[in-house]
Amino acid sequence: MTRAGLPLLALLLAFDAAAAPPMIDAHAHYSAPDAAAFTPAEVIAKLDAAGVTRLVTTSSPPALAQTLYRHAPERVIPLLGVYEADLHKARWVHDAALPARVAAQLDTGVWAGIGELHLFAADARAPVFAQLVRLAAARKLVLMLHGDAAVVERAFELAPHVRILWAHLGTEPAPTLLDAMLARHPNLRIDTSVRDERIAPHGRLLPEWRALFERHPERFQVAVDTFSVNRWRQYADVVADIRRWVEPLPEPLKSNLLHDNAARLFDRFIPRP
Repeated sequence: MTRAGLPLLALLLAFDAAAAPPMIDAHAHYSAPDAAAFTPAEVIAKLDAAGVTRLVTTSSPPALAQTLYRHAPERVIPLLGVYEADLHKARWVHDAALPARVAAQLDTGVWAGIGELHLFAADARAPVFAQLVRLAAARKLVLMLHGDAAVVERAFELAPHVRILWAHLGTEPAPTLLDAMLARHPNLRIDTSVRDERIAPHGRLLPEWRALFERHPERFQVAVDTFSVNRWRQYADVVADIRRWVEPLPEPLKSNLLHDNAARLFDRFIPRP
C-alpha cells in the first residue's frame, strides 16, 4: 500500500470500529512491561480503534490497574492482581501473609474483583487460596481463576455464592466438561480468551461450541487477554478475529457474548440505561 492510501485506511478502520456492536473485553492485563510501552491514553486509544467500550483489567503490580482506572473510570473495570511481578505466579499460594495484604489493598482502591489467580489441582486446598475465595465472597467481588476444574470446584465448596470468572474456557477446553460445570454452578461465568482459533478455526465457530453457547447463552463472554506487550500491539487484530466468529450468531446470543454478559457480571461498574 502506498503512503497516500494510509489516511484512507485509517478512516475506514475508524468507521468500522464506530459501526461495530459494543464489546467489553472481559480479560486484560496492564502490567509493568505494558505500562512501559503504552501510556493509559494509548491503551484507551487502542480500545477506541477496536470498538471496545470497556476493559476488565488486572496488573502486576496491582497499582497499575488503578492507574488505568483513574485515567478512564468509565472505560476500565479493575481487578486486584495479587502478584507484584509475573514471576510470583508460581508461589503466591504459599505466601501466608498474602491474604492480609490483599484485604488492605481492597480498602485503598476501587476494585471489581480479585485475580487472575493461577492455580492447579495440587494446590487447590491451600489455606491462602481458601482465604482469598472467602474474601472475594464476603466483599461480593468477582474472582478470576486460571486453573483446572478441581480449582473451580474447590472455590465453590468454600463459598457457594462467590462469583467466578473462569479464564480461557478452562485449562481443558471441552464442551462436555464446561457444560457439566455450568450445570452444577450457577455463579460460574467463563471467558473465551486465547481460545479463538481452537473454537473457531479460520473464523468459523465449530458446531459443538455454538451448541454449548446456545445452551448457556448468559454464561460466556469474549476476551482478548493482553498477556504481553506484543499482544497489546496486535489488539485490534485479535478483536477483529473475535468479532468474525461472533458475527454470524443470532441475537441475543451475539450481544450476550460481546457485551451483555460481562455487563451483568460487572454491573456495579456499568450504569444502567
